[in-house]
Amino acid sequence: MGVVVHIDKFSGPLALLLHLIRREEMDIFDINITEITKQFLESIRAMKKLNIEMAGDFIAMAATLIQIKSKMLLPQYNEDGEVIEQEDPRKDLVKRLLEYQMFQDAGKDLYKRNLMGRDVWARGLREEISVDESEIILDEKGALYSLISAYRLTIKNVKKAVHRVTHSLQSVADRIWQMRERLIVGRPTKLSDFIDAETNRKDQLLITFLSLLELAKIGIVSLFQSEHYADIHIETKKEIDKDSLSKVESYELLQKDAYAIE
Repeated sequence: MGVVVHIDKFSGPLALLLHLIRREEMDIFDINITEITKQFLESIRAMKKLNIEMAGDFIAMAATLIQIKSKMLLPQYNEDGEVIEQEDPRKDLVKRLLEYQMFQDAGKDLYKRNLMGRDVWARGLREEISVDESEIILDEKGALYSLISAYRLTIKNVKKAVHRVTHSLQSVADRIWQMRERLIVGRPTKLSDFIDAETNRKDQLLITFLSLLELAKIGIVSLFQSEHYADIHIETKKEIDKDSLSKVESYELLQKDAYAIE
């Protein structure tokens, strides 16, 4: 029987991932990606209620872990059939975990200190703090996270429902089959073309977004943006058939039960 992990105790997917690595006593520089992916998916499937906005972050991390696992299991070959030496696909993930761990440790250290206005009081002028903005580096090169940013922006533009409605979510495979009529080879389209009155709900936006990620992962479409936070452009490279659907991830945590969508 697996260990139960309560997702609501973690601020995000990196916090959960770091907890699992520590619990399994793994070396952060040599993560057993197969085992940690299994543990991560089991943890998010254990959620009783699904907060769509938070779930987007956890599902994006799950997709990243699966992608890393695939790269490690399937070596790349050149035209001569020789294996191509490639950079460790875990490198970027380890970098993000180390940065998160650094901020987490700094936060714990700050929490132990006396809090101004609660434990101690000061008299006099506040000291000016200067920040060299040239030292601040934002890593926005990752295509996956750029797409996730566009998805979050779309979510923010959706009007919040006045009341709560409970219903079953459409599966990713069903949504892909529904979208196939508009995904025609040689005819470019955009994410916004799939958003109408019926799909203008957070759950349907999530399913549509996940469907496009799955199609990109199996090589059916290519996704790109003209700039950050812009609409996602879609180029269809292959026709969608039943065989394509068999390669799609099931995302059981979204399909197993009916969830309350706010």
